[in-house]
Amino acid sequence: MPLSTNDKKAILQSCINNITHQSNMMKNDLNENKLLPALKHCSNFLNELRTNSLTPKQYYEIYMLVFDSLEILSSYLLSTYKSKQKAPSRKSNTSNTNSNGFLADLYEIVQYSGNIIPRLYMMIVIGTTYMSIEGAPTKDLMKDMIEMCHGVQHPIRGLFLRYYLSQRTKNLLPFGNQLDFQETVDFLISNFIEMNKLWVRLQHQGHSSERELRYRERKELKILVGSNLVRLSQVIDDYNNGKDENYSAVEYYKEKIFPTITEQIIQCRDHLAQTYLIDVLIQVFPDDFHFATLDMLLNQVFVNLHPLLKRSELVQTLIDRFIAYEKFASDMADLSVSENKDDDEKKEKEQDSRLNKINVDELFKAFWQFYINLNESDPELPSEEHSVILQSFISLLLTFDSENYTNLDVIYKFAEESLSKEHDEEQQEMWSQLLFEPINHFKSIKSILKLENFYEFYNKLGNKNFQKEISLALIDKVLSLAIENGEVLTTTEEIDGVFKYFTVLIKESPSKLDTAKSLGITKTIKINNGEKLITPEYLETLEKVSKVVQLIEVEDDPLKNISNLMYVRKNYLNKNYENIIFTYPTLINKILFKLKIIGYVNLKQKSKDVQTQIISQFKNLSVIIDELYQHHQEHSSDLILRIYLNVASVADQLKLQSIAYELFTQCFVVYEENLVLTSNQYKNYSQINPHDSLGGSSLAYESILAIANALRNTKNLSKDNYEELITKVTLYGSRLLKKQDQARAVLSCANLWSSGGATDEESSEVIYSDDKRLLECLQKSLRVADGTLDPYLGVKLFLEILNHSLIFNVYGNPYVDEKFIGQLVDLIKTNIDNLSDEDELLNQSDAFYKRILDYIESSKT
Repeated sequence: MPLSTNDKKAILQSCINNITHQSNMMKNDLNENKLLPALKHCSNFLNELRTNSLTPKQYYEIYMLVFDSLEILSSYLLSTYKSKQKAPSRKSNTSNTNSNGFLADLYEIVQYSGNIIPRLYMMIVIGTTYMSIEGAPTKDLMKDMIEMCHGVQHPIRGLFLRYYLSQRTKNLLPFGNQLDFQETVDFLISNFIEMNKLWVRLQHQGHSSERELRYRERKELKILVGSNLVRLSQVIDDYNNGKDENYSAVEYYKEKIFPTITEQIIQCRDHLAQTYLIDVLIQVFPDDFHFATLDMLLNQVFVNLHPLLKRSELVQTLIDRFIAYEKFASDMADLSVSENKDDDEKKEKEQDSRLNKINVDELFKAFWQFYINLNESDPELPSEEHSVILQSFISLLLTFDSENYTNLDVIYKFAEESLSKEHDEEQQEMWSQLLFEPINHFKSIKSILKLENFYEFYNKLGNKNFQKEISLALIDKVLSLAIENGEVLTTTEEIDGVFKYFTVLIKESPSKLDTAKSLGITKTIKINNGEKLITPEYLETLEKVSKVVQLIEVEDDPLKNISNLMYVRKNYLNKNYENIIFTYPTLINKILFKLKIIGYVNLKQKSKDVQTQIISQFKNLSVIIDELYQHHQEHSSDLILRIYLNVASVADQLKLQSIAYELFTQCFVVYEENLVLTSNQYKNYSQINPHDSLGGSSLAYESILAIANALRNTKNLSKDNYEELITKVTLYGSRLLKKQDQARAVLSCANLWSSGGATDEESSEVIYSDDKRLLECLQKSLRVADGTLDPYLGVKLFLEILNHSLIFNVYGNPYVDEKFIGQLVDLIKTNIDNLSDEDELLNQSDAFYKRILDYIESSKT
């Protein structure tokens, strides 16, 4: 019956107590130079290592207590030896032989210990102490101890015994000549092989139901086995310090060490042992060793390992080691150059030596041949294995030769051919991971153009969500590189190379997100006045697409730049009309900016050919805006109106009178068809104070105000065109439904009749002004204000009209004279007197009125 945890704790404590007690007694005997009694106590506490009842962790705990106690014994023996050397004639209490004979005799004596565990531990501690003195038969002792350790075949006891042997002999192994070195290597390899056998055997101890427990225990003991390989690596690398010209550590490893170790790893046929030991092999031996044995490691070792072992993890570990090597070599080269900044020749030598040492094509060839062999031997290799292995290959290539995409194309060609529509979603996701690795390594936007098979593989992914994830990663990389390097897209080839990956983002329809709320997605954004719900991520994605549009730039050729922008609109942006409302404004602004540059230059150069091209591009731009209008007039007319006004203003600045007139006319079309009686005309009105003349304005009023302001700033319209446009906008203002909107709209339009807008083309002087029509606008505004049912609002409107009238008076309008001002002041005074004195709104209006009166008086003075 298995022992409980409490039982094991009790046994552990009993072992600790006995070891501590016997160890103290041994120390006391040693202090009194009673060696034989001390060895008896030593044998007693070593007996505790014979237990079968402890876990590996518990056994390690008592092992460390024993180790410390044996170190005390070793120190005593060594000091006794040294004292005998200083006084050779003095007799010892325990031996009549010379100093060397003293240790040799002890080594023989302890072999008569009754139990094998105490016997072997004492043999090792005495034997290794003996090995540390000059003239000792080191190699004989090594052979004897390694052979005697065969006597312990219990897995845990044998492992710790051999581990102790390894620890004690660590700095005592011979290195004097090639023969000594070979025997040292044989000793370490022999110990490793036996320890590995014991470690594997532990898995098969006990009942089959305890296999999982044994597996966990073995994982706790793995470092004991691996320590042999660590020491072996140090020995091979340190031997002779390069004094033996015929010795090459790399060649010795390749011919002697590697075959022996890997044969043992393969033959053990144990999943845990193979996984761990291959990892140790990769980590502890230098990179040059692995480059020399790469083909054998991949095609003779990896392919012959346990069927359940994941080769991808081993390949990834090996490649990660190579990548770390390359980065270290690169950093060292850069450091060397920085310390010798003027030594260009040294820099070249550092780079050349690194690249010559590792031929990238040969490196990839070895890994690729392994992958082919693996596919042949295991046709059912999981998609996860394919993905991890190929991702490691991609990382390797991008690290060692980031500008060469030939080998990368080999990978993507194979992946494209291997990927099947029959793969389920999980398998496709695994394969899709191959596309992320190069994106992270790109140093230039144009790098993706060099990968011929990258897009074919991307395009074969059946799941659009996977394509979308890759496209988002790519668009983020493009934008980050633009910030870091200032890179832009200058040709249609570059536009195609990038935008073909964004088609999946552009084509995604916001209408498909209408069900977001029903799916439990609470974080949404309302658009179109709350009629549609979309996610912030969706808007962010299209914002990124718009930012990439901004990267289309040909600095020295604005016309070519415009052509490229037209190209991206025709081939990509208009693939989903629902989305053009998010991308077209950016496109239009970019084109308009380039047209301004061309137009301003041509105003001085006056080239007819360039002027013709400018006119043509304005017409093309008008088509784009019209396309936006046709598909989004219902909910985005106010935005489209502002776009038309912006383009019309630029056309006017460039003295394109007919185009500017047509664009302003189109603004009225947009207004008439969509803004006069839109359902959202009084947006948020319910939240506005009805007495506030500056709040609750309708969308129609805001549109009239925008058109009027744009017309007021024009400089190059003909008199007739200007008069026609301002008459129309004033008329529209006078037809607004709300009285306060009417009053303020007509008041604002009054400015259009006063010295603005049209100019004489020859003299550039303002030639349009109609003071009488201005007065009519003021009068119309006054009549509307007087007709409001809210007396408080009426007073406020009167004050606004008075304010404007004072301005017109200052600028010399003959109709807005002192008489007109005085009559208006009296009208306001009468209305204020009729209102309640206690109303806060009245107090505000009254204060404003008094300030105006103060201004009038000061002006007279």
